[in-house]
Amino acid sequence: VACLLGTLAARGCEVLCLGASETGAPGCAIFARRAVELGFGFVALGGKAASAGAVVAGFKPDFSIFVPDGAAQPPEAFTNTECSRKFIFRAGRLLPGAPWPEFGPIFEGQAASRVVLETPGGKEEGSAVVALSAIETALTLRAKHAEAMSELLAGLLDGGELPKAALADAAPASSSGMRAPTSIALDWDDAVIERFVRAHFLPPRDAAEITDPATGEAYFIESMTQLQEFRARVLKDTRAGAGTEAAYAADTHWYSNVGGSIVKMGDSDIHMPARVADRKRPAIIPGAALGARKKLRMNEPLIGPNAERYCSAALASSWIGVEGPYVKQFEKHLARICGCNAACAVQSGTAALYGAMKALGVSDPSHLVLVPAFTCAACADAVVHAGGKPIPIDCDMESYGLSLEAVRKALESNKGVVGVVVAPCYGVPARDFLEIYNLCKERGLWLCEDACESYGASQLVVNPAGEQTKVPVGSLATLCVVSVRSEKMVGVGEGGAILGNDTTLVARAKWWCSRAPCRGVGLWRVYEHDAVGQNFRLPEMLAAVGCAAAEMLPVMIERKRAIHSWYEAGFAARKDLQGIRLQKCSPGDEPVWWITAALLPDGMSGEAVGMRLMKDYPDIEIRPGFSPLNTMAIFRSPLVGPCPNAESLYHGLVCLPSSNMLSKPDVERVCDALAHALHAVAADPAEPIFWQSSRTPIRRQAKGHEPTGQAHA
Repeated sequence: VACLLGTLAARGCEVLCLGASETGAPGCAIFARRAVELGFGFVALGGKAASAGAVVAGFKPDFSIFVPDGAAQPPEAFTNTECSRKFIFRAGRLLPGAPWPEFGPIFEGQAASRVVLETPGGKEEGSAVVALSAIETALTLRAKHAEAMSELLAGLLDGGELPKAALADAAPASSSGMRAPTSIALDWDDAVIERFVRAHFLPPRDAAEITDPATGEAYFIESMTQLQEFRARVLKDTRAGAGTEAAYAADTHWYSNVGGSIVKMGDSDIHMPARVADRKRPAIIPGAALGARKKLRMNEPLIGPNAERYCSAALASSWIGVEGPYVKQFEKHLARICGCNAACAVQSGTAALYGAMKALGVSDPSHLVLVPAFTCAACADAVVHAGGKPIPIDCDMESYGLSLEAVRKALESNKGVVGVVVAPCYGVPARDFLEIYNLCKERGLWLCEDACESYGASQLVVNPAGEQTKVPVGSLATLCVVSVRSEKMVGVGEGGAILGNDTTLVARAKWWCSRAPCRGVGLWRVYEHDAVGQNFRLPEMLAAVGCAAAEMLPVMIERKRAIHSWYEAGFAARKDLQGIRLQKCSPGDEPVWWITAALLPDGMSGEAVGMRLMKDYPDIEIRPGFSPLNTMAIFRSPLVGPCPNAESLYHGLVCLPSSNMLSKPDVERVCDALAHALHAVAADPAEPIFWQSSRTPIRRQAKGHEPTGQAHA
């Protein structure tokens, strides 16, 4: 029904919509949303027929149209309305017992289906015939019916003579007048089953069902591939499923698409049909609580109340590619947040880093780029992808950002450095950013700020007039990149952006991320390219989610700061946690505290404590600090030196749950769990609780003996 509203809106009609089915039904919900988007009135009938009739009477329609769902009869608000022109749409063929009118033509093997516009008395005013393909489903046929209805409605509104079409061959493949079966019979031949499966395919409604005669267990069948899997596995394998009480689903985390360090090469059960008994169970996301305490996650997105509306509007426009209005609006949001004049939205933070490196001229192994050793590997990956060579260097132990001393040493020993990447860590502005910024200006080097974790934060600077002022993280660098992956301050699922105040540089990055097409040669040479670029632009649907999430950034920042303050108070109130050091920011800076990270005391192993905590408290999600890039084989070279601070952070750091969904009691539970884990690990002589710079774990030889390894200061 919703598709007819566009035809009415295009002709400037004033429309009152009545939802005759339950408001929770998928079709009624879509109908209501589309009506509101177009500025039409909407009334859900439900049990309020009398009041709805009064609304319709007050509306005084020129004509009324009823589109039944299956065999539904017109509601009283339609039949009792004083209106001289009333019409009913009929489509398909409703067999006795069939769930919807599209079922009949497909199951009976007809070559075509018919749509009729008639009066309540049954007089045909117009009709159309739509052809059925060999792979037609109830869903695709419904779309064809809707298109034909729109054309008939347009003709009715325009006052022309409506076409009348008849089926060339109305004879069905099966016997006329048959009653529709309700499930698949095991003795049917495959051709009949295949038609039944297609006739029953109308998501989100239930698919076709088949029953295992040995157990009475029913399964949904959506394709013939699933039927073959059912025959091969279910009819020969009737093992009962395991219970899921007080447990958690197989976990992954927001930081990896493949479940941490375990790469899953594929799902062996991808074609296994689902049990009908499981239909009421919600889809299970990784790590979800199954009858257990809620999961206290590291991070979760704050999507915002407008996401559904924006996505619906994008779908209704049919523009779901790149460069659409929501992409442009999202880029404006990000540019405002980062204090930049231009932005280019792309498909990931890694893609943004690639675009920035290419725009800044990185293209040859002789182009050396200083990158933080303590950050996501994507920072160095992008340099390699662009053609350059990354040199990981050390961080400071306060903000965990790039160290000025490390930058100076690297510049002294490497004459081929073309630029520096600074990555403020965990939402805290890099302590030495301004000094590094000034050093790059002096040396004629570009500076890229990888603000994927810290946009929304601000730092204190002195402006040219000598006055102190606060500027957004990302606003001073030659180019800035951000990530809008699910767990970031603005989360869309996966995405990123290149930003800057030099619009030419940002345009160059966009060119590299748009497959580097030839410039200034006209439309007809659109498929010619000047260089080998990448196809990295962000699509419209993700940008629509991003707009809604960006609108909620002030709330996200407020919640993150509150969570960090709860951790500070929780650590101060517990004697066992007072030796833990939290990340520090420079005076005057305003972090967003994207993640609260805790550096454990006396060189204790973050891995031992974190793993013990998650074992004893499976509802709490703990993650390690970044693995130092200088220790990874893929980035090692004679140019890369030791980074003791980054290695110290990796070995002794635990990242604590920081999701915006956390409450103060949740944080208190994490603090209690951390104190418990510290005590348990310290008391267990089998635990590798201490570490040294060689990354070799040190175990206590006997209770009470002190470790021989020392941490780097």
